[in-house]
Amino acid sequence: MEVEANRRRTGPSPFSRPPQPRAASTFARPVVAPRESLHAGATGEERKTLERRRRNGGQWFYWIAALSLINAVLAFAGQEWRFILGLGATQLVHEMAKSGSAGTKAGLVGVALIVVFAVMGQRAVQGHRWAFLLGMVLFALDGALFVLIQDWVGVGFHAFALLMIGRGYAAARQLPPLDA
Repeated sequence: MEVEANRRRTGPSPFSRPPQPRAASTFARPVVAPRESLHAGATGEERKTLERRRRNGGQWFYWIAALSLINAVLAFAGQEWRFILGLGATQLVHEMAKSGSAGTKAGLVGVALIVVFAVMGQRAVQGHRWAFLLGMVLFALDGALFVLIQDWVGVGFHAFALLMIGRGYAAARQLPPLDA
């Protein structure tokens, strides 16, 4: 009986709802090819994120140069402590200068290395991919010095800095290349 009464109604049931649009998932992100989308005019937010990541990666070279300069000044002042993230090559040059009378030459070599990393930082922040690559190779070679003397904390910090610089390089690769 109830079944027949339900069939006779021509209108919708008071318990049924009209179809509702599905809410977009917060986990789903649109799949976009990074290179094509940025060349074809990606959203400003994506570009800002990549530029910020590139700039942050390039600024690691500034940190390396600044801490190496502080390490060099402290070493020439006779202090025994140092920052871990500085260049091992400047420390090596200073130690070699202690054993001989080449203190001025060692200081100049150390300053030259620091200037090279500062220039790499400037070029990398501007977006030059070659600066990232050259700087990462030089810093990896510097990290090899820490491996040779078995300073594993220094090796770890070099690896972390290389990872962060590499993230900046990856972002620079997704941005359009510079004309100059």
